[in-house]
Amino acid sequence: MKQFRIVPTEEAEEGMCLYEDLRDRAGNVLLPKLTALSATMIKSLLRRGVEAVAIVDDTITPEQLAAERGRVQQRLAYLCRHAGAGAANLLLRQVVEDYRLAELS
Repeated sequence: MKQFRIVPTEEAEEGMCLYEDLRDRAGNVLLPKLTALSATMIKSLLRRGVEAVAIVDDTITPEQLAAERGRVQQRLAYLCRHAGAGAANLLLRQVVEDYRLAELS
């Protein structure tokens, strides 16, 4: 599960990865998401007046991960509440659940 935190640009460090595309005021992409910042990039962002950046923060506690897995499973149970117990419906639900839980890894 990808999480992020907002970091003031002057506190950004080399190797931090952008959570989302970094855009200028006109909407042009300055740096694409998941770009690992270099010292040169950080200096350039400061010159451009970029005050803060969204950085990938993969620190998640086991309790948070378990809670998110439970939330995904509850949501699927709700969405599939009228689907019936047929083999195709159960297989589809399992595939969707596996897909959504894999995103949390």
